[in-house]
Amino acid sequence: PAYTLAKILHLKNHRTEAYEQLAHLLLPHDWVNFYLTGEYFTEAGDASGTAYYSPEKRAWEPRMLRAVDEKKHLEHMLPTLIESHEIGGRLCKTAAEELGLRPGIVVSTGAGDNMASAIGTGCTSGGDLVMSMGTSGTLFGYSDTLVADRQGRLSAFCSSTGGYLPLLCTNNCTLSTEVIRNLFSRDVKTLDMLAGKAPIGSQGVTVLPFFTGERVPYLPYGKGVIAHLDSQNTTEENIARAALESAVFALRGGMDTFSELGFTPSRLILTGGGANSKIWRQIASDVFNLEVIVPSSTESAALGVALQALWALEGGSITEIANEHVLFDEDKMHQPDRMAVEQYAEAYKRYSTYVQALTPIFTRRI
Repeated sequence: PAYTLAKILHLKNHRTEAYEQLAHLLLPHDWVNFYLTGEYFTEAGDASGTAYYSPEKRAWEPRMLRAVDEKKHLEHMLPTLIESHEIGGRLCKTAAEELGLRPGIVVSTGAGDNMASAIGTGCTSGGDLVMSMGTSGTLFGYSDTLVADRQGRLSAFCSSTGGYLPLLCTNNCTLSTEVIRNLFSRDVKTLDMLAGKAPIGSQGVTVLPFFTGERVPYLPYGKGVIAHLDSQNTTEENIARAALESAVFALRGGMDTFSELGFTPSRLILTGGGANSKIWRQIASDVFNLEVIVPSSTESAALGVALQALWALEGGSITEIANEHVLFDEDKMHQPDRMAVEQYAEAYKRYSTYVQALTPIFTRRI
């Protein structure tokens, strides 16, 4: 289970002795803050991932905790909510001695990984959309207003900058290319080279990259599929390119959800290992029909919390702070190609048709 509430229920049902000793409900970064300051506090961004915090109300939802346990009063164990730009406390003497630092250093709230990454990639104003291309794929964007989906396809998180950060995650991104790369015993550079030799759309070859099932769309028994093969298009080059294309198609479905809910992206910011691939960056630009930019820093979450700390210390605008300190690699900027956009629209339609056709199979055990 991804949300903290489900983990508390699991603890209650299966680790009764540990559950009975509960005194505080803290997320990992809340505990780090406690270690540093001796204070219990958190902020809206990370709290959004607990299932007992309401991004809409920007407040705790005690009724969710009471649904787990009516008698234990879990709501009294929650940390204090403070604004993301506020100073949470100061470095206590014990932590200072252990870390070799001076006591009294101010400690900002910190943030969850994606909320911190949003700051570190410059995703702090309306229309910014970030696609993280790691083993799994993540898509999130900044909004001044709540973006919520009653169908549960995306998470209606708060950002750690005072706004909102709608987010969805797929199980398979670079994982799918790793599977294909290992199938052909190729290294990353060679796989990119092979993909570059195939035409846009891979002559119809379509990969469904659900090698570990999938959460968006919800396909718990999903499997990887190489489809649309015939005697002419079954080549290593086409399959290699189709693997790259399919990972982007999966996240393009997420952008369709964003658009359906009123979020209009203006640019696509790429992070993660997949962002190092020139051909993959261009595929993303063409499939999303957006300008693609890549931050110079590969440690966006670390940079993000550093900028958040600067914001807490000096005040001002977090957007202006991010614009000043988040740099982008000029050699990794891409613009969509009009003809490629049209070709990918057809390829994406074919991919979506296969997903819809196999959904009844991928939602049950066979």
